[in-house]
Amino acid sequence: MALPNNPIAQDMQVLSGLLQNTVAPHLRSATKNDLRILNLACGQCDEAETLVNFAKSQTEGAVQLIGADIRIREILQARAQHSHLPAEFLLEDATKLQHHKQLGEDFNMVLLRHQNYWHGPELWKRIFEQGLARMDENGLLVITSYFDKEHQLALEALDKLGAELITTHSNQVSRQLLTPGKSIDKHIAVFRRR
Repeated sequence: MALPNNPIAQDMQVLSGLLQNTVAPHLRSATKNDLRILNLACGQCDEAETLVNFAKSQTEGAVQLIGADIRIREILQARAQHSHLPAEFLLEDATKLQHHKQLGEDFNMVLLRHQNYWHGPELWKRIFEQGLARMDENGLLVITSYFDKEHQLALEALDKLGAELITTHSNQVSRQLLTPGKSIDKHIAVFRRR
């Protein structure tokens, strides 16, 4: 696969392949139904267009992406950059989504891209719990990780929270970053509720 020169464009091309190969086979939504994706701790949501395109490839119904992050600057950037997409970006604490009832609990997929479990295990457990609670009965929780150890810790935490690991995949073409052992979407894992 020839990758574009722009690092973010490269990352999005790789992420698109990861979603198609790792998530799509487990997405149990009929092609006529609407497809909703919740992206927690989304930052400026570089992946918004990739997620919308992925969702469109999985359904003939409507697609909706909702991103949530606690950082106002990033949410404002996401809103400006992705205003052309069927997406909404909320300034929201991902540990307190139960207070945002209008979000619903019917997401086909909840994504936590670059979860940062080892920098705050208790915080991330609460975010994982909120993500699991927002999924519909066949919904998937998808995480990506920068580091090997961080990924393993997140897998163990999600298992303890009642998530069933469907698959985990090491991304052999992830872009290396300056920190040793750190790379973009180094691992991806897909869960559903037990």
